[in-house]
Amino acid sequence: MKFCFYGNIAEALIGKTPGGGELQVALLAKALALKGHEVVVVDPLAKESFVTKEGVRLVDVPGWNEGSRGVRLFSHRIPSLKKVLTEQKADYYYVRMRSYMHLVPYLVSRKTKGKFILAVACDLDVLSFWKKFKYEYKPKFNLFKFLTLSVPNDMVFDYLLQKSDYVTVQHSGQQPNANANSKYHIYPNIFDQSNVTMVNQPSRDYFIHVGSLTILKGADKLLELVKKLNKNIHVMIVGQPKDARSKKICTELRRMENVTFKGPVKHSEAIRLIANAKALINTSHYEGFPNIFLEAWATGVPVISLKVNPGNVIKKHGLGIYCEGNLERMKAAIESDETCLIDKNKLISYVSGHHDFDGAADRFLNILNHS
Repeated sequence: MKFCFYGNIAEALIGKTPGGGELQVALLAKALALKGHEVVVVDPLAKESFVTKEGVRLVDVPGWNEGSRGVRLFSHRIPSLKKVLTEQKADYYYVRMRSYMHLVPYLVSRKTKGKFILAVACDLDVLSFWKKFKYEYKPKFNLFKFLTLSVPNDMVFDYLLQKSDYVTVQHSGQQPNANANSKYHIYPNIFDQSNVTMVNQPSRDYFIHVGSLTILKGADKLLELVKKLNKNIHVMIVGQPKDARSKKICTELRRMENVTFKGPVKHSEAIRLIANAKALINTSHYEGFPNIFLEAWATGVPVISLKVNPGNVIKKHGLGIYCEGNLERMKAAIESDETCLIDKNKLISYVSGHHDFDGAADRFLNILNHS
């Protein structure tokens, strides 16, 4: 079969991942190519076309930046993208995350008689507009961007939820309801264990928070938590602020005597720091299925999560502590080192059994073949 993926995926294909959603698309594309399927990724932002060692063919979009700003979307970009996508004549067209440009591959799939797959990348994708506004748009509000980008993105995404042939979700909590339409399918995030180097004698002398610091990611709750913690509890923070309010929060966190603020680090260094931690802490208001959870579990490190428990996996598989939004419960779990008795081998086995890269293509094809 032939699969055509659309999006900003070129960097992720060569190991320079811009985000978790892009990483997941790249991993799925590679897994399908290794299974012998023809896989094309169309990326308008790519500087040139290339083929990965797995056999994924990256195709750029000629003339993407030509034309006058303000009109080139219609004069150059959409026509050029439509032409490249149509030329692929794929059996399946796949997109992930919210973008009004996803309407183009959807329309192409209808023209070429291909099937269209929409992947949900975050719990917020399927929640109300007001929750998106509160946690995603309001903290970094820009009226022009809101009207010309955010609103169109959401409108197209909601339309595609209704019209797609397949909708993949990361866990059961992302389905619209218990009796979700049969086109909704749970497809857990993929994890490539080969990128993880185990630490033989981890220090286990701190708790760690890793990831972008935004209000959506719970920067406000992280500050509140650290203020509550006993000052002999050491917290390491890896990442950088992405909105104005979070920048102020980070300034305050940097001043705290029991906080080590690392800022952004290379991915390999982030994994090493996680592997040496007592537990990964997460204060996000909403996530999808965090790649950082998988990275922690793959290194034998449990998770203490305030609000995020995708598909109830933390409780179901004993992967850490889920605090059900209760900050005092989170404080108690950290101060008592409640996760210290969790068997790290159980965490590693969970990742290899449910998210391994080697079985990713078969799990995906099983959805397509039995729907």
